[in-house]
Amino acid sequence: MGPMVRIQAQAVLYHNDLGSIRQTLRAVANAARYAREQRGLEIAVSMAYGDSGETPLPDEQELELWREIAGDMPVSYRHFGFNAGSAHGQNLLAEGFDGDYVLIMNPDVKPCPDFFHQMLQPFGDEKVAAVEARQCPVEHHKDYDPATGRTDWCTGACTMIRNRVFREVGGFDWKTFFLYCDDVDLSWRMKLAGYTLVYQPHAMVYHAKELSGEGGWMPTRAEMVYSAEAALLMAWKWGDDKRLGQLLERFKRGGEAEKLALQSYRKRKREGTLPEKIRADRRVATFTGNYYGKNRFTY
Repeated sequence: MGPMVRIQAQAVLYHNDLGSIRQTLRAVANAARYAREQRGLEIAVSMAYGDSGETPLPDEQELELWREIAGDMPVSYRHFGFNAGSAHGQNLLAEGFDGDYVLIMNPDVKPCPDFFHQMLQPFGDEKVAAVEARQCPVEHHKDYDPATGRTDWCTGACTMIRNRVFREVGGFDWKTFFLYCDDVDLSWRMKLAGYTLVYQPHAMVYHAKELSGEGGWMPTRAEMVYSAEAALLMAWKWGDDKRLGQLLERFKRGGEAEKLALQSYRKRKREGTLPEKIRADRRVATFTGNYYGKNRFTY
């Protein structure tokens, strides 16, 4: 029997639906039990929540219900007292954890029963730093090698990361990224440190997505602004000056979201708070059209 593998699943809350959180807790706890009872894995899974809302989302009665649902899986909760965003919030949750893996996930993601067994498989290779789950019913469009699972980056929607590597590279760059591209940037820094990233299609999670009648993504105003801002910051940080120039020109003629992102970028530049540039080998930083890696699907 090998040593106990310790995994901390963690999610940042912001005005989330309580019913969905309960469903996720039930699914994570069930997947942990399945891994132990059906797969014989020696794993200890805990769940950590950080709340970025103005006031605490759960009251004491709700927290007690969460712990009842989780059973023998420990559940912790902290109210940040400010809007930490995804990157800072995830870093804060990981600070005190000294176990083997951090599972970065959205609070509305529900893993399948065999989730932990499948997610841990690629980590048999010591060079693998992170493993990304397959999202259903809308699979992520990123390409991956069907033989090795290698991919350009891993999404923060549901990715397991070696804790020692997460700490080695400094976690998420929260001073640069608030909501979007924090996961891409972290992935590329792990690759820059010599590690590989793997997409695991056998580890399935349900991730509800609200789509238009044509099957397209319907982003909120905040998502549009922060994703536009992140596009500029990624081009700056990873040294793609041509892409940065093109985005700056396009955003001048863009809508509200693009113009707000442009204002934020210019403010950072004036104040000298843009991140230090990383002029990395292009095998690490992959800019493809409007994406950060090759696409599996053609639109």
